[in-house]
Amino acid sequence: MKRREILIMALLLVGSFITIFLPNVKPHKHIIGAKQLLYEVNKQGRYVNTDAVAKMIMESDPSLLLIDIRSPKEYAKYTIDGAINIPFDKILDKANVDYFNQDVYTTVLFSNGTSLADQAWLTLRSYDYKGNKVMKGGLNQWYKTIINPQKPADDHLTAEAKQAYLFRKGAQIYFTGATPVSSAAPTSKPKASGKPIVKRKKKEVSGGCG
Repeated sequence: MKRREILIMALLLVGSFITIFLPNVKPHKHIIGAKQLLYEVNKQGRYVNTDAVAKMIMESDPSLLLIDIRSPKEYAKYTIDGAINIPFDKILDKANVDYFNQDVYTTVLFSNGTSLADQAWLTLRSYDYKGNKVMKGGLNQWYKTIINPQKPADDHLTAEAKQAYLFRKGAQIYFTGATPVSSAAPTSKPKASGKPIVKRKKKEVSGGCG
């Protein structure tokens, strides 16, 4: 068995353990098998980049639901404006499942990097929860590209790179209120909105048209 398949199986076992022994966790049934998960992991379709997230926020996209899965302590120090906090070890709690198992919003999970959010996505997807995405690179990449973007070297400044850089400079102004910004990492947390009301995913009617 390959290393990635072993990781998938291990995460599924952890999810089962949580489901059985923790009182606040909603009962779940594994639906997606390891082979299907491996296929979806290899597709990389779960990722959105920081530019796309910044654009959705700047355009006030109503379909975006940002979920910071780090600890409450980390969240209190800094997060992305509008993000709500559901720590990784709470994603299967009864009070939180409806944020992930619904078809109203596109949820974007993020942490400091990519690894923890990837694990959260994998756990949720194993229960056939759809519509969840991962912000590639997490807050580390957000800081590098949106909060403090660096101008590409002149010999690499293609039209595409220039356009991306100009967008990021505009995003920098939007999110920080000034430009240029200090090279120090941000320490204050933007005001985050309260948890939105999330409707349960509608169940398909038996015998109807797909």
